[in-house]
Amino acid sequence: MVFIAPAKVNLYLKVIRRRDDGYHEIETVFERISLFDRLNIRPSENGPSIACSDPAVPTGPDSLMGKTLSAFSELSGKQPAFDIYLEKKIPIGAGLGGGSSDSAALLLALNEMSGGPLSREQLKELGAGLGSDVPFFLEDCSIGIGTGRGEQVKRVEIKPELWHILVTPPFEVLSKDVYSRVSAFGLTKDRGVDRMVTAFSGPEEAKDIASDLRNDLQAIVLRDYPVLGRVISELLGAGAMGALVSGSGPTVFGVFDRENAQKAAAILEKVFPAEENWRVCVARTY
Repeated sequence: MVFIAPAKVNLYLKVIRRRDDGYHEIETVFERISLFDRLNIRPSENGPSIACSDPAVPTGPDSLMGKTLSAFSELSGKQPAFDIYLEKKIPIGAGLGGGSSDSAALLLALNEMSGGPLSREQLKELGAGLGSDVPFFLEDCSIGIGTGRGEQVKRVEIKPELWHILVTPPFEVLSKDVYSRVSAFGLTKDRGVDRMVTAFSGPEEAKDIASDLRNDLQAIVLRDYPVLGRVISELLGAGAMGALVSGSGPTVFGVFDRENAQKAAAILEKVFPAEENWRVCVARTY
Protein backbone atom coordinates (compact mmCIF):
# COMPACT_ATOMS: atom_id res chain seq x y z
CA MET A 1 0.00 0.00 0.00
CA VAL A 2 1.05 3.59 -0.62
CA PHE A 3 0.46 6.36 1.91
CA ILE A 4 0.90 10.10 1.28
CA ALA A 5 2.86 12.35 3.65
CA PRO A 6 2.24 16.02 2.73
CA ALA A 7 4.36 18.99 3.78
CA LYS A 8 3.11 22.05 5.69
CA VAL A 9 3.82 25.73 5.99
CA ASN A 10 3.05 27.95 8.98
CA LEU A 11 0.95 30.91 7.88
CA TYR A 12 1.12 32.34 11.40
CA LEU A 13 3.45 31.52 14.30
CA LYS A 14 3.46 33.44 17.56
CA VAL A 15 5.82 32.37 20.37
CA ILE A 16 4.08 33.08 23.67
CA ARG A 17 6.50 31.85 26.34
CA ARG A 18 9.20 29.37 27.24
CA ARG A 19 7.76 26.51 29.28
CA ASP A 20 9.30 24.81 32.31
CA ASP A 21 9.73 21.60 30.29
CA GLY A 22 12.02 23.39 27.81
CA TYR A 23 9.44 23.62 25.03
CA HIS A 24 7.77 26.84 23.91
CA GLU A 25 4.09 27.75 24.08
CA ILE A 26 3.00 28.84 20.61
CA GLU A 27 -0.03 29.75 18.56
CA THR A 28 0.22 28.77 14.92
CA VAL A 29 -1.81 28.27 11.77
CA PHE A 30 -0.76 25.17 9.83
CA GLU A 31 -1.50 24.74 6.15
CA ARG A 32 -1.06 21.35 4.51
CA ILE A 33 0.35 21.69 1.00
CA SER A 34 0.72 19.62 -2.16
CA LEU A 35 4.36 18.61 -1.72
CA PHE A 36 4.56 14.97 -0.68
CA ASP A 37 6.70 12.17 0.58
CA ARG A 38 5.35 8.68 -0.09
CA LEU A 39 5.43 5.60 2.10
CA ASN A 40 5.41 2.26 0.30
CA ILE A 41 4.57 -0.56 2.71
CA ARG A 42 4.22 -4.27 2.14
CA PRO A 43 4.10 -7.31 4.42
CA SER A 44 7.42 -8.91 5.22
CA GLU A 45 8.30 -12.41 6.34
CA ASN A 46 11.48 -11.19 8.04
CA GLY A 47 10.15 -8.59 10.49
CA PRO A 48 10.05 -4.80 10.00
CA SER A 49 12.57 -2.88 7.92
CA ILE A 50 12.84 0.82 7.01
CA ALA A 51 14.66 2.24 4.00
CA CYS A 52 14.65 5.62 2.28
CA SER A 53 15.40 6.97 -1.19
CA ASP A 54 17.58 9.67 0.40
CA PRO A 55 20.59 8.18 2.19
CA ALA A 56 20.83 11.31 4.37
CA VAL A 57 17.59 10.35 6.14
CA PRO A 58 18.25 8.15 9.19
CA THR A 59 16.19 4.95 9.35
CA GLY A 60 17.64 3.11 12.35
CA PRO A 61 15.90 2.35 15.67
CA ASP A 62 16.82 5.80 17.07
CA SER A 63 15.48 7.68 14.04
CA LEU A 64 12.03 9.28 14.10
CA MET A 65 10.71 6.55 11.81
CA GLY A 66 12.27 3.87 14.00
CA LYS A 67 10.80 5.43 17.16
CA THR A 68 7.40 5.65 15.47
CA LEU A 69 7.48 1.94 14.67
CA SER A 70 8.50 1.06 18.24
CA ALA A 71 5.92 3.37 19.85
CA PHE A 72 3.09 1.91 17.76
CA SER A 73 4.16 -1.63 18.56
CA GLU A 74 4.36 -0.90 22.30
CA LEU A 75 0.95 0.78 22.57
CA SER A 76 -0.95 -1.51 20.21
CA GLY A 77 0.60 -4.77 21.35
CA LYS A 78 1.14 -5.59 17.68
CA GLN A 79 4.48 -6.58 16.17
CA PRO A 80 4.10 -5.24 12.62
CA ALA A 81 6.14 -7.13 10.05
CA PHE A 82 6.39 -4.74 7.10
CA ASP A 83 8.99 -3.51 4.65
CA ILE A 84 8.72 0.30 4.76
CA TYR A 85 10.21 2.36 1.95
CA LEU A 86 10.12 6.16 2.12
CA GLU A 87 10.27 8.12 -1.13
CA LYS A 88 11.63 11.47 0.04
CA LYS A 89 10.53 14.62 -1.83
CA ILE A 90 10.17 17.12 1.03
CA PRO A 91 13.54 18.77 1.75
CA ILE A 92 15.16 17.75 5.04
CA GLY A 93 15.45 20.31 7.85
CA ALA A 94 13.57 22.88 5.79
CA GLY A 95 10.75 24.00 8.10
CA LEU A 96 8.16 22.05 6.10
CA GLY A 97 7.39 19.32 8.62
CA GLY A 98 8.58 16.44 6.46
CA GLY A 99 9.79 14.25 9.31
CA SER A 100 6.62 14.80 11.33
CA SER A 101 4.43 14.08 8.31
CA ASP A 102 6.34 10.88 7.61
CA SER A 103 5.85 9.82 11.23
CA ALA A 104 2.11 10.55 11.06
CA ALA A 105 1.73 8.69 7.77
CA LEU A 106 3.57 5.70 9.21
CA LEU A 107 1.30 5.63 12.29
CA LEU A 108 -1.80 5.70 10.08
CA ALA A 109 -0.34 3.04 7.78
CA LEU A 110 0.66 0.70 10.60
CA ASN A 111 -2.74 1.08 12.22
CA GLU A 112 -4.66 0.40 9.01
CA MET A 113 -2.52 -2.53 7.95
CA SER A 114 -2.67 -4.05 11.46
CA GLY A 115 -6.46 -4.06 11.56
CA GLY A 116 -7.03 -0.74 13.35
CA PRO A 117 -6.05 -1.57 16.96
CA LEU A 118 -5.71 2.12 17.96
CA SER A 119 -8.34 4.86 17.91
CA ARG A 120 -7.65 8.23 16.28
CA GLU A 121 -7.31 9.80 19.75
CA GLN A 122 -4.76 7.17 20.75
CA LEU A 123 -2.83 7.87 17.56
CA LYS A 124 -2.83 11.62 18.31
CA GLU A 125 -1.58 11.02 21.84
CA LEU A 126 1.14 8.76 20.46
CA GLY A 127 2.01 11.32 17.79
CA ALA A 128 2.32 14.16 20.30
CA GLY A 129 5.03 12.20 22.06
CA LEU A 130 6.95 11.79 18.81
CA GLY A 131 6.87 15.42 17.62
CA SER A 132 4.92 18.63 18.12
CA ASP A 133 3.75 18.77 14.47
CA VAL A 134 2.72 15.11 14.20
CA PRO A 135 -0.84 15.59 15.56
CA PHE A 136 -1.61 18.17 12.86
CA PHE A 137 -0.84 15.65 10.13
CA LEU A 138 -2.97 13.05 11.92
CA GLU A 139 -5.96 15.44 11.79
CA ASP A 140 -6.25 15.05 8.01
CA CYS A 141 -7.29 18.69 7.57
CA SER A 142 -6.06 21.39 5.21
CA ILE A 143 -5.86 24.11 7.86
CA GLY A 144 -5.35 23.69 11.60
CA ILE A 145 -4.77 26.01 14.54
CA GLY A 146 -2.03 24.69 16.80
CA THR A 147 -1.64 25.68 20.45
CA GLY A 148 0.39 24.35 23.36
CA ARG A 149 3.68 23.44 21.73
CA GLY A 150 1.71 22.98 18.52
CA GLU A 151 0.36 19.53 19.37
CA GLN A 152 -3.11 20.73 20.37
CA VAL A 153 -4.83 21.11 17.01
CA LYS A 154 -8.20 22.59 16.14
CA ARG A 155 -9.46 21.91 12.65
CA VAL A 156 -10.54 24.79 10.44
CA GLU A 157 -13.32 23.36 8.34
CA ILE A 158 -13.22 26.05 5.65
CA LYS A 159 -10.93 24.91 2.85
CA PRO A 160 -9.19 27.71 0.99
CA GLU A 161 -7.00 27.13 -1.99
CA LEU A 162 -3.87 29.19 -1.65
CA TRP A 163 -1.01 28.97 -4.11
CA HIS A 164 2.60 29.22 -3.07
CA ILE A 165 6.09 29.27 -4.43
CA LEU A 166 8.51 27.56 -2.04
CA VAL A 167 12.19 28.46 -2.19
CA THR A 168 14.48 26.14 -0.21
CA PRO A 169 18.19 27.02 0.04
CA PRO A 170 21.01 24.44 0.01
CA PHE A 171 21.35 24.21 3.80
CA GLU A 172 19.37 22.93 6.77
CA VAL A 173 18.30 24.68 9.97
CA LEU A 174 17.74 22.85 13.26
CA SER A 175 14.48 23.90 14.86
CA LYS A 176 15.75 23.46 18.42
CA ASP A 177 18.67 25.83 17.75
CA VAL A 178 16.31 28.57 16.59
CA TYR A 179 13.88 28.12 19.47
CA SER A 180 16.74 28.16 21.99
CA ARG A 181 17.48 31.76 20.99
CA VAL A 182 13.97 33.17 21.30
CA SER A 183 14.12 36.09 23.76
CA ALA A 184 11.02 38.14 22.85
CA PHE A 185 7.56 36.72 23.34
CA GLY A 186 4.16 37.60 21.88
CA LEU A 187 2.44 38.13 25.20
CA THR A 188 0.04 40.79 23.96
CA LYS A 189 -3.34 39.70 22.67
CA ASP A 190 -3.99 40.14 18.97
CA ARG A 191 -6.59 38.89 16.53
CA GLY A 192 -4.14 37.64 13.91
CA VAL A 193 -5.43 34.05 13.93
CA ASP A 194 -9.07 35.16 14.08
CA ARG A 195 -8.60 37.51 11.13
CA MET A 196 -6.86 34.81 9.15
CA VAL A 197 -9.59 32.23 9.79
CA THR A 198 -12.22 34.78 8.81
CA ALA A 199 -10.29 35.56 5.63
CA PHE A 200 -10.50 31.90 4.56
CA SER A 201 -14.14 32.47 3.69
CA GLY A 202 -13.75 35.92 2.14
CA PRO A 203 -13.76 36.91 -1.52
CA GLU A 204 -10.16 38.17 -1.30
CA GLU A 205 -8.90 35.32 0.86
CA ALA A 206 -5.34 35.13 -0.51
CA LYS A 207 -4.72 38.85 -0.22
CA ASP A 208 -6.25 39.06 3.25
CA ILE A 209 -4.34 36.02 4.52
CA ALA A 210 -1.08 37.36 3.10
CA SER A 211 -1.55 40.60 5.01
CA ASP A 212 -1.63 38.70 8.33
CA LEU A 213 1.37 36.42 7.80
CA ARG A 214 3.50 36.25 10.95
CA ASN A 215 6.47 34.24 12.19
CA ASP A 216 8.19 35.21 15.44
CA LEU A 217 11.14 32.96 14.54
CA GLN A 218 11.87 34.75 11.27
CA ALA A 219 14.07 37.54 12.68
CA ILE A 220 16.38 34.97 14.31
CA VAL A 221 16.68 32.93 11.10
CA LEU A 222 17.33 36.04 8.98
CA ARG A 223 20.15 37.15 11.30
CA ASP A 224 21.87 33.78 10.83
CA TYR A 225 21.11 33.47 7.12
CA PRO A 226 20.76 36.94 5.55
CA VAL A 227 20.43 35.34 2.10
CA LEU A 228 16.86 34.50 3.10
CA GLY A 229 16.10 38.21 3.19
CA ARG A 230 17.01 38.27 -0.47
CA VAL A 231 14.67 35.32 -1.09
CA ILE A 232 11.80 37.25 0.49
CA SER A 233 12.61 40.30 -1.66
CA GLU A 234 12.75 38.21 -4.83
CA LEU A 235 9.41 36.55 -4.05
CA LEU A 236 7.76 39.91 -3.46
CA GLY A 237 9.37 41.27 -6.62
CA ALA A 238 7.97 38.32 -8.56
CA GLY A 239 4.44 39.21 -7.49
CA ALA A 240 3.91 37.52 -4.13
CA MET A 241 1.19 39.13 -2.01
CA GLY A 242 3.26 38.22 1.03
CA ALA A 243 6.33 36.11 1.86
CA LEU A 244 7.46 34.41 5.05
CA VAL A 245 9.95 31.91 6.45
CA SER A 246 8.06 28.68 7.23
CA GLY A 247 8.49 27.48 10.81
CA SER A 248 12.14 27.61 11.82
CA GLY A 249 13.19 27.75 8.16
CA PRO A 250 15.05 27.92 5.99
CA THR A 251 12.30 27.48 3.35
CA VAL A 252 10.62 30.75 2.38
CA PHE A 253 7.17 30.72 0.78
CA GLY A 254 5.23 33.36 -1.08
CA VAL A 255 1.46 33.66 -1.45
CA PHE A 256 0.42 33.99 -5.11
CA ASP A 257 -2.59 33.98 -7.36
CA ARG A 258 -2.91 30.69 -9.19
CA GLU A 259 -2.47 32.42 -12.55
CA ASN A 260 0.84 34.01 -11.56
CA ALA A 261 2.45 31.17 -9.63
CA GLN A 262 3.91 29.14 -12.52
CA LYS A 263 5.18 32.22 -14.34
CA ALA A 264 6.84 33.57 -11.22
CA ALA A 265 8.39 30.17 -10.45
CA ALA A 266 10.09 30.11 -13.84
CA ILE A 267 11.67 33.48 -13.04
CA LEU A 268 12.79 32.42 -9.58
CA GLU A 269 14.32 29.18 -10.86
CA LYS A 270 16.81 31.33 -12.77
CA VAL A 271 17.58 33.43 -9.70
CA PHE A 272 17.98 30.40 -7.41
CA PRO A 273 19.28 27.67 -9.76
CA ALA A 274 18.98 23.96 -9.14
CA GLU A 275 22.62 23.57 -10.19
CA GLU A 276 23.53 25.35 -6.94
CA ASN A 277 21.18 23.03 -5.01
CA TRP A 278 18.37 25.53 -4.55
CA ARG A 279 14.84 24.14 -4.81
CA VAL A 280 11.95 26.15 -6.22
CA CYS A 281 8.53 24.58 -6.47
CA VAL A 282 4.87 25.52 -6.76
CA ALA A 283 2.41 24.07 -4.23
CA ARG A 284 -1.18 24.69 -3.25
CA THR A 285 -3.38 23.98 -0.24
CA TYR A 286 -3.98 20.25 0.02
